[in-house]
Amino acid sequence: MSLFLDLKFINEVAHSLLMFKKKDEYRFNFRCPICGDSQKNSRKARGWFIKFADQMFMKCHNCGYAKPFGAFLKEYNAPLFSRYSLEKYRPGNGELRFDDPKPSTTVEPEVPARLIDSLLDRLDTLDDDNIAVQFCLKRKIPREKFNQLYYVDDVKKIEQLSSKYKDKIQSHEPRLVLPFYDFKGQLTGVSCRALGDEALRYIHIKIKEDVPLIFGTETLNRNKRVYVTEGQIDALFIPNAIAVSGIAFTKIGTLGIPKNRMTVIIDNQPRNKEVVKVYKKFIDEGHEIVIWPQNLEEKDLNDMILSGLTSKQIQTIIDKNTFSGLEAEIKLMAWKRI
Repeated sequence: MSLFLDLKFINEVAHSLLMFKKKDEYRFNFRCPICGDSQKNSRKARGWFIKFADQMFMKCHNCGYAKPFGAFLKEYNAPLFSRYSLEKYRPGNGELRFDDPKPSTTVEPEVPARLIDSLLDRLDTLDDDNIAVQFCLKRKIPREKFNQLYYVDDVKKIEQLSSKYKDKIQSHEPRLVLPFYDFKGQLTGVSCRALGDEALRYIHIKIKEDVPLIFGTETLNRNKRVYVTEGQIDALFIPNAIAVSGIAFTKIGTLGIPKNRMTVIIDNQPRNKEVVKVYKKFIDEGHEIVIWPQNLEEKDLNDMILSGLTSKQIQTIIDKNTFSGLEAEIKLMAWKRI
């Protein structure tokens, strides 16, 4: 109900917002009425309505304003907000009314999933000259995946996602941020990818200690075949894919997905003894696993994309070279000698 209502009232307030444009179903661009946007360039429009979880947010890339749509509407158009509140909290809408008693059950405090949208900039709301957008374009990451990725201009800001990391990050460089969620949509951690030649390629922040960091669960359909990659960026190139961040594939046991509906995709490093051990372990446990063809030189899915292969071609290669049991053992014997 919240999302539907937000979209309804965005449509009502649109006429009063300068340069308002609907970019897609859940993205709307306009000149920010909070700060007035650019005073030097009247064509600048850096205000956005964007979807996160089950509601819309207002975010400005000029002044940094970031609040749920309802809070923005209260500040911007009080009469319209009154109508918005009446609809939102009327009986039967499935919302907690102002005069309702508070639920009696005790709930664990919510991990600040929405804080990420107020703290960081989502890539699909940024201009193409942004350093993180440029990085992703050079990597040929599909634009339709940009709504899963974020940019932070100062990596130290990431400390605000969890108090236990206060004063732990010493650098201040910009980074690409890849978030991790659980199946309830709660933020469980982030991975901050270097955009330059920083010594630390990745900085990982874990927010929920009892939840394994698996990238892509927020868009995963557990009723379809699931593809499991090592790297988060690789998971952006094929449908219904997740990533375990390295070769810690034991995490996938927490997903509750049958082994015959998962394809494990380990990087193409045949002479790496540790990687071969991982292959052997998963074959012994009955998993379906990709044994790359001998004529394939690229190390991972992103390298394959950069070499000229399309996502569909890569998926065809994966599906044709997925094995299990004795057949997988035979293929592994040949592959590890390449």
